[in-house]
Amino acid sequence: MSKRFGVGFLICFCLSSAAFAQGLTRVVSGYSAISGPHAVLWMTREAGLFEKNGLRAEIAYIRSGSTMAQALAAGELQIAQTGGPAALAAAVGGADFVIVAVALNTTPIVLMGTVSKIEELKGKAIGVTRYGSNTDMSARFALRKFGLQPDKDVALVQLEDYPGIMGGLQSGRIAAGALADPFTDHAQKLGYKEISNIAALGLEFPFVSLVAKKSYIRDHADVVQRFVRAYAEAIALYKNKPDLAAKVTQKYTGIKDLAILASTVDFYAPKLSRVPYPTVGGMRFVLEQIAAQNPKAKSVNPETFMDVTFVKQLEESGFIKSLYPAR
Repeated sequence: MSKRFGVGFLICFCLSSAAFAQGLTRVVSGYSAISGPHAVLWMTREAGLFEKNGLRAEIAYIRSGSTMAQALAAGELQIAQTGGPAALAAAVGGADFVIVAVALNTTPIVLMGTVSKIEELKGKAIGVTRYGSNTDMSARFALRKFGLQPDKDVALVQLEDYPGIMGGLQSGRIAAGALADPFTDHAQKLGYKEISNIAALGLEFPFVSLVAKKSYIRDHADVVQRFVRAYAEAIALYKNKPDLAAKVTQKYTGIKDLAILASTVDFYAPKLSRVPYPTVGGMRFVLEQIAAQNPKAKSVNPETFMDVTFVKQLEESGFIKSLYPAR
């Protein structure tokens, strides 16, 4: 009797699970780097927050922001977690992209390498993920800050992702790499020097953003709202549950060193935005950098590429406040 009940229960459970899955709205998303702050999307998936909000999210790793922008423009993704620079460069070029949330609104990039000072990079090469990406824009900003001309005084080499940059350092192909935690800690343990801590400059910079096409938002505003709601809860989880954040970061980065993982979470947790609005200052900074390659960026209004509707609804409803109970 109990055996029949067990089989029947299993059949009912499978049927109900299938029915539940069928009732979810499919959305395809992705992340463009395997550094610490991209853990927000990983947390959203691992904690079941998409399903909690009626979504069946398919998540892909697409190397670099510029490649992600191409996938979003082609309609292969509906919502992308990526760097603001690549999305804004595409938007200035005519793509109907808009940033709906920013989890990390500053650059955490550190130049690490074999030289001691940034001036010593003259005549050498820096590794970045892709041209137009977060790493590329951060590296170019640092070089100009110290009077060096990117591509003239210092070569910038595309190496796809952070592990690729680490490989370039170890092979001697580059003298420095634009890295973010946990790879900065890893590089330091391997003996590479900190050349320039761009993270310490305190820039407004939409480093980790949620981007969608305006046309998709127009037709699927409810899906975007539920996605952003799940995402905001994942930010709170990262901040409130450091052990879980470290475990999820370990799973997606492959880094086993517990000290590096803990350091990564400690670094990013206070920097992630509780209320993840895109900011005019961050957008303006990126557009100013884009203007060096595309003069059209000088004349555009930063707010053209922002949609704060979804984060505003979560803030005004009290949802975000409820994620951070007073202690």
